[in-house]
Amino acid sequence: MKAVVSTSALVAVLAGYGCAGAPAAPAGPLVSVDGVAYEPGTPPRETRRSQTATLYLRQNRVDRALALALEGIADDSTNPIHYFLAGVAHARLGNYAGADSMFDAAEQIYPAYELQIEPEREAAWVLAFNAGIEEFDGGDWEGTTELWTQATTIYDLRPEAHLNLASLLAADGRYAEAIDVYKRGLKGLERAPATRALGGTDIEERTRARAEMEEGLLALLLSTNRFEESEPLLRARLEQNPEDVGLRTAMGAVLAGLGRESEAHAMYSTLLTDRSLDQAELFNLGIQFFRAGHYSEAAESFRRLTELQPRSRDAWFNYANSLFAAEAWEPLAQAGARLVQLDPLGENARLVTARAQLEVGDRAAALASMEQADAAPVYLEGLQMQRAAAATTIFGRVVGNAAAPGDVVTLRFTFYDERGRAIASEMLYVDAPATGEGREFEVRLDRVASAYSYRVL
Repeated sequence: MKAVVSTSALVAVLAGYGCAGAPAAPAGPLVSVDGVAYEPGTPPRETRRSQTATLYLRQNRVDRALALALEGIADDSTNPIHYFLAGVAHARLGNYAGADSMFDAAEQIYPAYELQIEPEREAAWVLAFNAGIEEFDGGDWEGTTELWTQATTIYDLRPEAHLNLASLLAADGRYAEAIDVYKRGLKGLERAPATRALGGTDIEERTRARAEMEEGLLALLLSTNRFEESEPLLRARLEQNPEDVGLRTAMGAVLAGLGRESEAHAMYSTLLTDRSLDQAELFNLGIQFFRAGHYSEAAESFRRLTELQPRSRDAWFNYANSLFAAEAWEPLAQAGARLVQLDPLGENARLVTARAQLEVGDRAAALASMEQADAAPVYLEGLQMQRAAAATTIFGRVVGNAAAPGDVVTLRFTFYDERGRAIASEMLYVDAPATGEGREFEVRLDRVASAYSYRVL
């Protein structure tokens, strides 16, 4: 499994454990660093077991300290000191879920225990987080996931473990778990530490982490069609960036997914009037229109894309198919003629063009298109362009037709930059399969391109 992890967070952090012990009896109301007063609760009371357990912790005899703390809980479940000491012992033994449970119990009895528990939680978080980094560096993804899960359990006021864990889970296809981690991380960022004030750098880092978590969460919610959860997050982000085309397009998809077609159509239609949309934005908008069944608007999106990329096979293919779905025969007859120049072995390109020519009354042209489709040596199907950091690859399938099996068909793929200028070409030699049979092929260019077309030599 390959994981995409926030490398900025993969930095070991330092912290140490102090000597755990019960707080002195409060002289008055206890307050957090930001002035929040705690409910009185039941203050901790030293016992023979708690004193001995504290001594064992100082001597690093953690198992014995835990046993004494648990004995204290069994003897008096109303005294929070034993829960606190059991939590410290569990944390030092690496049982972070057990530590979390004991710390929660201590705070329920005596809320002001948070002032002592919070540093213990953070120290345990440091150990789990750094251990996860070591496992990650060693390639143990399961161990990494387990340790960062424990880190997010014991302490949620720092975002690094949540960000890394969610990225790791998403890369492994565990989307529901990643969504939960993002949500818990955002919830933690809503709170401030009880024991220290946040400085300017802390606030900046939290702001960046919150934006990164929201972006990751939103992407997962949208990709898994969890539209109800996506809408409030999208609206909040749109309030901050009302002109963001990607967010507005995503909102249209969410509204459509929720069955609010009129709102979705209004959102998309407003976007379509924006003359500044770039190629990716027009493509995404056209896809959303098509999925929503608004074929005329999809066609307009792709038509504008053909203006920006006049020699793009994919732009003309999507434009023609949108016109076909909209039964816009006259513009399809013209668009289809252009498409078959860029996609000469596309059977679908020939057939939709023939249908449009027939619908507009040009039977001769329709017959010629059908004959050309029948005479194609092979067909190319399922063409897809994939771009990576420094390469562009065309994937597809060649299907046998008129050529004899084994005949070599030579194709030249031409690639274009974002301005529609030809930047390179690659040759493809394919052995014709038997009629109706097919095989996969790919064409790779070692640079990034924005569009392509091909022709038969």
